[in-house]
This record gives sequence, structure tokens and C-alpha cells, in this order.
Amino acid sequence: MRKICLFLTVMLMGVFMLFSCDGEDAPDGLQKVYESPADGYTMYGPEGWVVANRGGIAASYVTAVNNTSITFVKAERPTGSVGAYFDESMATLPYSINIVKRDELCSFGNADAAYKYIYTYKYMDYDFACMQILVERGEDFYIFTYNSYGDVNDESSDYRSYLEAVQLSIDNFRFTEKSEAQGAPDYEKGGDGYMLVSDKGLCGFDLYLPEGCEVFDNSAIVSAKIAEGATVSLSKASGTGVSIGQYWKNRKDELSRLVSSLNVISENVINGDGNSVALGDLAQNRVAAYEYTYVYGGTTYHVYQVFGVDSFNGYSFTYTATEAEYAENLDTVKTILEKVRF
Repeated sequence: MRKICLFLTVMLMGVFMLFSCDGEDAPDGLQKVYESPADGYTMYGPEGWVVANRGGIAASYVTAVNNTSITFVKAERPTGSVGAYFDESMATLPYSINIVKRDELCSFGNADAAYKYIYTYKYMDYDFACMQILVERGEDFYIFTYNSYGDVNDESSDYRSYLEAVQLSIDNFRFTEKSEAQGAPDYEKGGDGYMLVSDKGLCGFDLYLPEGCEVFDNSAIVSAKIAEGATVSLSKASGTGVSIGQYWKNRKDELSRLVSSLNVISENVINGDGNSVALGDLAQNRVAAYEYTYVYGGTTYHVYQVFGVDSFNGYSFTYTATEAEYAENLDTVKTILEKVRF
């Protein structure tokens, strides 16, 4: 289950890509994407790309228009062969792939071992090429993914155009000795049992969550687990410059190509009257909510998503849970929504 969710999360980052920034003390032609003594590695990416780390996934992409990207994430170590792990993971994807190269031993920074896989696929009428490197370091296991457009053999394709810069990132990847894990952050707590988990200077809002939640990320995006099979996230929305209705249509079209059995339960397009959806202190006539389910890896997920706008920015709040847990967390989610302050 965790592996399936991991691959889905990496794919959905391309659909709901969100913004953050970093970059200092990097080799020529590169910028720092992610550095964590606790995680034990430093990752660099091509200079000038957007850094979009999220929930423990190091990520960087070219622009909002060109989603050529690199990601790096820790995963469960396979119990069988690396090749079998790759095959099992690819079987969960909602599109067919054409394998160009597989099981090739390669170098990846100072990793102990690395295995390269290259494949192509079609998505939204575009031809994509993907290189994945499965990485071993001690007892840990990681997945590096480079995803771009075009034919791997076409010198003029985006895949080949950015390949040299991506290889420079791979060559300069550095594992380090892990530092001891620090205790949970000491969040500011209110009398109602909710804690302030966001930094308004980074994300533009105050988000309060119940005590005991596991916060994954509290930078430009804030995401957390509020129950065993339930998560929430809030961030500025990407792809702004369009109405909420059009933003939702674009996201729905993209999502439908990544998952199966997408079922839209309700679409609350802003009409100015009778809109009781809350997203903190945003005006109600500038907020809309959408509820839907989808199936991925044999599991049904239930989603409640709220979009809102102020004078300058758009925001996206997402509550995702397994179907079995969706209803039991709704009251908590509504309280979280009401307490947001922009």
C-alpha cells in the first residue's frame, strides 16, 4: 500500500505542482534542491529550475509551462530483486509503457549501488520519456526519476536537451552521515487543542491542526496526516490566472488520466449566492468546493477539495482519505477550514 501511494504522490506532483525555493553553495551549473542532515543527503538540480519539494520528496522542474522534472524520494526496500520491484511498480501506472532500457548498473553520486531504467509512454496526447534510477545506500532504498518530453533517441527532444544537466545533478548527488533525529517541533498551541503548524512568511497563511497530527511539510505547502488513512494539505495554487471553475476543470482533466473510476460527487462553482463553503477568512463568494472519489492500486480514495482566492493569490486545500475513513474525519476537516487565516 505505501509503495502504491508513493508512486501516486510523485505522479500527482506533476498535476498539482506547487512552489517553493532554495539554492546556495552549489557546484557550477547547479542549485541546491534539498539538504537534510537527518535524511542524510544533499541533492542538486539544474540551475534556474523551480524547486518544488513536498512531503519528503525532493523535486525540481523547468517551468510551469514545461514540467520536465527530477524527483528523489526514499522508498521501502524491496524484499525481492530490484527488477521485480520495478515491474511491480510499473504495473500500478494508469498508462502503458515501452521499456527502452532496464536493470543497467550505473553510478549515482556516492551511492552503494544504482540500477537504471528508461521507458516511454503517452499522456494527454504527448509523448514522454522517463529515466528512473533505483538507488541503494546501506539499508536504505531510494527512487530518482527524470521525466521529460519526446523520444529518448531524438537529439532535438526535451529529454535529450536536458539530459546533460540532469546527469550533472546525478553525478553531484551526495549521501552524508545521518544526524540523530530531532524531537517533534514545539508548535504554538491554543486552548482548543489545535496547534499552529505553518510559517506565514513562507506560505502566506496560518493553518491550525489538532494535536497529534503528523506534519509532513510546513514550508510553502503545509501537509499532514490527521488519521491513519487521511491527509490534508494547503498551499498557494499553481496555474493561476484562470477562474476557479476553469482551474478545477483543468485539474479534473489531468487527474482523470492518472487514476481510474474518477467520480465527481459535487461541484460547487461560485455563484455568489447561497455558498456556505468556508476557507478561513476568505469571502464566501470567492470560495468553491469539490468532492470526488477515484480508484488507484485497487483502493478507493475520497477527496474534498476547496479552492479560494483573495486579491492576489489562489489557494488549494485538499482532504484525502480512504473511503472507509472519509466520513469520520469530516467534522475535524471543517474545523481546520474555519480556522485558516490568510
